[in-house]
Amino acid sequence: VLAARRLLTARVSRDPRLVRTTSRAAAMAAAAPSRALGALGPASSRPLARTRSSPRRAARAVPRAASAVETPTAPADSVLGMTFTNWLLHEEKAGRVDADMAVLLSSVSVACKKIAAAVRSDYYKPGVDLPASANALFRDAMVGCGRTGVVASGADEDAKPFAVEESFAGDRVVVFDPLDGVTNVDAAVCTGSIFGVYAGKSECVPDWSSASSADAEIDQLCVANACNPGKNLEAAGYCMYSSSTILMLTVGDGLFGFTFDPAIGEFVASHERVVVPKRGKIYSVNEGNRDGWSIGVKNWVDSLKNGGPDESGKPYSARYIGSLVADVHRTLLYGGVCAQPASAQNPEGRLRLLTEAGPMAFVAEQAGAKASTGFGRALDAEPSSVHQRTPFYLGSPEEVDFLEKVLAAAPPEGDESGAGTFSSSAATKGAKSSSKSRTKSASSRVGSETLSTWMFRQEQAGHMDADLAVIINSIAVACKRISNLVATAPIRGLVGLADSTNESGDEQKKLDVISNDIFCDAMRSSARSSVIVTEEEDVPVGVADAIGGYLVSFDPIDGSSNIDAAVPTGSIWGVYHPGPDECALDLGDDAETVLEKCVTNSKKTGEQLACAGYVLYSSSTVMMLTVGSGVYGFTLDWATGEFVLSHENLKIPETTTESGRWYSGNQGNVDKWAPEMRSYAEHLQSGGGDGGDPFVYRYIGALVGDFHRTLLFGGIWLYPPDSGAPEGKARLLYEVAPMGYMAEQAGGAATRGPKAKDRVVEVVPENIHQRSPMFVGSKSMVEGLQKFLAEKA
Repeated sequence: VLAARRLLTARVSRDPRLVRTTSRAAAMAAAAPSRALGALGPASSRPLARTRSSPRRAARAVPRAASAVETPTAPADSVLGMTFTNWLLHEEKAGRVDADMAVLLSSVSVACKKIAAAVRSDYYKPGVDLPASANALFRDAMVGCGRTGVVASGADEDAKPFAVEESFAGDRVVVFDPLDGVTNVDAAVCTGSIFGVYAGKSECVPDWSSASSADAEIDQLCVANACNPGKNLEAAGYCMYSSSTILMLTVGDGLFGFTFDPAIGEFVASHERVVVPKRGKIYSVNEGNRDGWSIGVKNWVDSLKNGGPDESGKPYSARYIGSLVADVHRTLLYGGVCAQPASAQNPEGRLRLLTEAGPMAFVAEQAGAKASTGFGRALDAEPSSVHQRTPFYLGSPEEVDFLEKVLAAAPPEGDESGAGTFSSSAATKGAKSSSKSRTKSASSRVGSETLSTWMFRQEQAGHMDADLAVIINSIAVACKRISNLVATAPIRGLVGLADSTNESGDEQKKLDVISNDIFCDAMRSSARSSVIVTEEEDVPVGVADAIGGYLVSFDPIDGSSNIDAAVPTGSIWGVYHPGPDECALDLGDDAETVLEKCVTNSKKTGEQLACAGYVLYSSSTVMMLTVGSGVYGFTLDWATGEFVLSHENLKIPETTTESGRWYSGNQGNVDKWAPEMRSYAEHLQSGGGDGGDPFVYRYIGALVGDFHRTLLFGGIWLYPPDSGAPEGKARLLYEVAPMGYMAEQAGGAATRGPKAKDRVVEVVPENIHQRSPMFVGSKSMVEGLQKFLAEKA
């Protein structure tokens, strides 16, 4: 058999129709500084993947592709590639910061490194209170630097500004939110820290030499010193803990970004003088609170779904991660608008003016964006108390102008904040937060058992064989490589488009191409997979000399549109059992016959899966998988390079009147949905009809990220067909079926079709890139959707 395979490989490799052209991807890997992490094999090792027929792809020249991923040559005076320490020295020489400010900001960067490490490794550990730990790390850094007079934290409502008795050089006021987006922590989705630095008011600095300085007097002076409008800021920024750890900072002379390089333990300049696009087509707002909005806010969101300012009819795309840092970061890079309006639940708004809205507004204006409270410039708003709340809108200048115009034109409702008058029912609901619903496991294996040990136990129990273990281990190695590339993409020249499209017509990112080759090489090297199906190839890839018959399908980078903004992405895979139609290579077969057999072998249902899983590239790198005996999660420990058990036998929480009340879907496309699906979204926004809290809306724009949150917190993820995609958008073989299989293994449900009746794991694909709608979540939510749609029929 091996001899026959080798003979057929030699025959196929001479057929120009079936030889894969990989010189471009290899050139990318060679050009990127990460070759050691993502090395690609020779083209001859993949004999059954044929060259794309797309004229656009065929016209590309290899030299252009190679140069596309090289770090751009910076002007002589550019700071790109500088370490954060050297950048501070550069700014000090230019007179934009003094030595004390440089020390203070260096201490901020150290605090952010420590918080990033804690978020990455401790989020799943029992007894760890990450918000409290982050607050202590930031506070101690600000006190320990000796350059602050007053420190104010937005960690909780009881936190008060305090004077720093140990300060010996400077009386600056530092305000901060140590861990923004805390509801994302358990799901390892984006979080961040926000900070601002004000000049101290000398008349408010306590006189420590006076024995008569009472505690009450000192507290009063600290509050007076801390309550500054944003326009008085000297420096402000945020640090985002996501697939990359990125520090964005301004000292009043433009916005700069620094990406953490774990190889040297330093932040490195990756974004220089960021300028927000004047317009964008993405909006970010929690539509789960729609029933509590003012008429003006509702009119504004509805107008975006109909084209916004230009009334083009093309709807804006909705994204809402639930972390101000992540939503603002994406808005600054891509354009559009990020909104935190007042509502019935929060009539004064949600954001703290001093520790969140003020610093973010300063950052925005330094990037050419606008920040508004809905009726005025956010930087002009002066806080009267440390934890004063405010509505907040930030985005491209034309987008914020349009928003203010719509709010001003709305019928008056007797509320200057733009929140309006709210119904009592909406105000009553939502007082409780649908945040963490997962109880952290205290199993002795959690935090200690590695993926390899877990697979050994599964093999002993008869849930998998040795060949499948080799495949999973190869996938884990591939995902570690991709995780490292994603984490350092902004400083390795791996952001942006690759100037090509895949089989489905999607524009490919540079990491799409490289990650696909990393996955293909891993599967080829494992020799346990006879056929590979990937989103980035138009036909199945046969593996010569394979000693196993498994079919492996995968999407190497799910949510690749998020890469440039460093918000969550992931990889999805499914490993299908060998079947009677396996790709048997016979000596008498020509290349086209072999290809036809491989295509036939690829048409498998989700019920034939031996293993399914995904890896989330976010604040932590998390692998979730099942081999048919429950769903288990493993978090990458960067210190050892091992995936360590962090989630044991997960079950999707059922939705009650107080918990599991989450929903996800692109609300920007709601006008394209069928009437009954639009009604269902409105049904969730109004509380779901069970008298419980309103459903919380989140939409990251990456199936992995949105599914992962649903798996941990409950609720439902909606990906219905629409007028632009009547067959749906998700791919059945390597996205829908693997995720549906995992959902059922976790006690949930996954369906498809206009009435959400069909189990996704029962559908036989007609072609390898077949699209499909998908509805996945807790069993009660999916059954509730089916009942709702049936009643509307």
